[in-house]
Amino acid sequence: MIKTILLISFILENIFDFILVKLNDNYVKKPLPENVRDVYDEEKYNKWINYRNDSKKFSCVQTLITALISLGLYIFNVHAKVFGLFGTGKIVSNILLILVFTLFSTLISIPFSYYSNFVIEEKYGFNKTTIKTFILDIVKEFLIGIVLMLILFLGVMFLFEKFHNLGIIFTIAAVILFNVFVSLFSMTFLRIFNKFTPLEDGELRSSLTALCEKYNVKIKNIYVMDASKRTTRANAFCTGFGKKTISLDDNLVNNYSTDKIVAVFAHEFGHAKYKHVLKSMWFAFFRISILILSLGIILNFPVICQAFGFEDVNYFFAFSVLTMISWPISRIFDMASNKISRTFEYQADGFAENEGYGESLIGALKQLSKDALTNLNPHPFVVMLEYSHPTLSQRIDAIRNPKKK
Repeated sequence: MIKTILLISFILENIFDFILVKLNDNYVKKPLPENVRDVYDEEKYNKWINYRNDSKKFSCVQTLITALISLGLYIFNVHAKVFGLFGTGKIVSNILLILVFTLFSTLISIPFSYYSNFVIEEKYGFNKTTIKTFILDIVKEFLIGIVLMLILFLGVMFLFEKFHNLGIIFTIAAVILFNVFVSLFSMTFLRIFNKFTPLEDGELRSSLTALCEKYNVKIKNIYVMDASKRTTRANAFCTGFGKKTISLDDNLVNNYSTDKIVAVFAHEFGHAKYKHVLKSMWFAFFRISILILSLGIILNFPVICQAFGFEDVNYFFAFSVLTMISWPISRIFDMASNKISRTFEYQADGFAENEGYGESLIGALKQLSKDALTNLNPHPFVVMLEYSHPTLSQRIDAIRNPKKK
C-alpha cells in the first residue's frame, strides 16, 4: 500500500509537469504584450516558435523516458537489489550505492545533454561547446557532485545514527552550514569550469567602478568570464559577502554597448546593495528545515524503505522517497521562493532606473531576450509557479511606471 501511494505520487508529479507545458502551449497563441512586440521581427519570431517547439518536444521526451526509467527502478526494487550485492558494512554499502546510481544517472543524461547541445542548440546558433569541453564538463560535474553528495550524505547519516531524532536539529544546522560553505566558495567552483580574466581599463571599467565608489562598495575585482566557449547567450553577476566580485560574460562585453552593460551591472549591483542573497537565505533555511524534518519522519518508519525491498532504513533511498512525497510541498515552496525572487528583481530594476539606466536596461533586456529566443508570453500560472524573474513585459512596465508597480 505504501509503495503504491508513493508511486502514484511520483506519477502525478510528472503529469503535473506535462500540464504546465500544455498551459504554455495554449497561451502562446495569444498576442504578445504591446511593449515587447518590437523584440522579434517576423523572421525572428518564427525562429523562436520553431526553437520553442523543438525544445518542448525534446524536453517532453526526456521527461517521459527518465520518468519511466525511474518508475521501473522503483517498481522492481532495483535500489535494494543493488544494495544487497555489496554485502559490506552499512557505510561502505551506502557509499557504493551512491556511486553506482550517481554514475547511472550521469550516463543516462549524457545522450540527452548531447542532443540538446549539438542538435537543438547548434541548429539555432546557441551552442559553442566542443566535444572536448562537453566531456570535461561531465567529468568535472560528476566528480564535484559526488564529493559534495558524499560529504552531505555521510554527515546526515552520522548525525541521525548518533543522535537519533535529536539528530534532526543537528542535521538542519549542518545542512545550512554546508549551503553557506558552498555559497562562500562559489567562485572557486566556477573557476573549475570557466576562465576569469580581469576587465581591461577603459570606459566600461571606469563606469562600473564609479557606481561602486558612489555607494562605498569595495570591489575585489571585475572579471570577464569566457561564456562564449559554451554558448552565445550572455549574463552577469555580482557575488561576495564582503568585497564584491563582479563577473561579466564575454558575450555581454563583446556584443553589447557600454550603456547597456552598465545598466545590466546596475541591476546586479542593486541585488548586492539591497542584500538580496542574504535575505533569500532565511527562506532557504526554513525550506531546508522542513525537508530535513520530513526526512526524519521517513527514517522513523522503516516500513517505507522495506516496501521497496530494503531490510531496514536506507539513508540514500530515504532521500529518493523524500522527493517522491514532498513535491507538492516543494511546489508551494517554489512558488513562494519565486515570488520573493521576482520582488527582488523588481527592486534591482528599480535601482538601475533610479540611477538613470532605466531605458538602457530595457534595451539590454530586450536584446538579451532576442538573443536567447525567450518566451515573451508565458502562462501566468507557469510564471507564478516556476519563474524566478518577472516576464520581460512586466519588467518594462515596472521600470516605466514604478509608482504603479
